[in-house]
Amino acid sequence: MGHWPIANFNTNGLAFAKGKSVSTRSQFQFSNDRVEALRAVESIASGRGWCNVVPRVVDDVQDLRINFTGLWVNQGVAKASFVTSRPRHGEAQPSSLGVLHSRGWLGNERITTLLGGAPFTVRQDHTQRGLLLEVPADTPAAQVLDVMCTTTVSLCDFELTGDWRLDLYARQ
Repeated sequence: MGHWPIANFNTNGLAFAKGKSVSTRSQFQFSNDRVEALRAVESIASGRGWCNVVPRVVDDVQDLRINFTGLWVNQGVAKASFVTSRPRHGEAQPSSLGVLHSRGWLGNERITTLLGGAPFTVRQDHTQRGLLLEVPADTPAAQVLDVMCTTTVSLCDFELTGDWRLDLYARQ
């Protein structure tokens, strides 16, 4: 099993080890044309990084986030985070998809509707920490991105613009 070097984080959340960057961050917006977003999700497969998808809203509202005590701030725009895992012993590993939202416990029926047939396993449906899903290693990037967009829009409590922001963190 590979280990990441001991790292420090700068103000943008990027890791640095011995003065060398071990991840790079990029950000862009997308709408119905998801070509660039699909490339971004594909680029982090097999443990090469993670990304966040946040729907853009009309008003200036912060993204939901976890504070230093592990509790989420209960106001903000829903956020989906997709984290990939490196292969172990030559075998591809499942990834994780977390969705921070302020709707509380969702329940099986609602989650099934949000997933739209995606074969993701629910690991946690928490009233305060949101939804945590396991994503099979062979899941197409288009299906992952579709679930990220659908869940964030469906669980957002603010007026939407129809666009999303994607924050990409690619490991070096």
